[in-house]
Amino acid sequence: MGEILQEDKGVLKQTLLIEIEKAKETMIQVAREEGITSESTLQVSQSIDQLLNRLHKVSLTK
Repeated sequence: MGEILQEDKGVLKQTLLIEIEKAKETMIQVAREEGITSESTLQVSQSIDQLLNRLHKVSLTK
């Protein structure tokens, strides 16, 4: 059973990494269009922070 959880954890980490990369690309695009200090850029940045926090939590659990 521990192996299944490890596998699920690996899939979750991979999914989070993909989502983080997509969000980073979105943030760059929004920053180019609206400026680096725009509300939209800030919102995308905060969503990246949340994804990074989730990735960190997943990485810490055994």
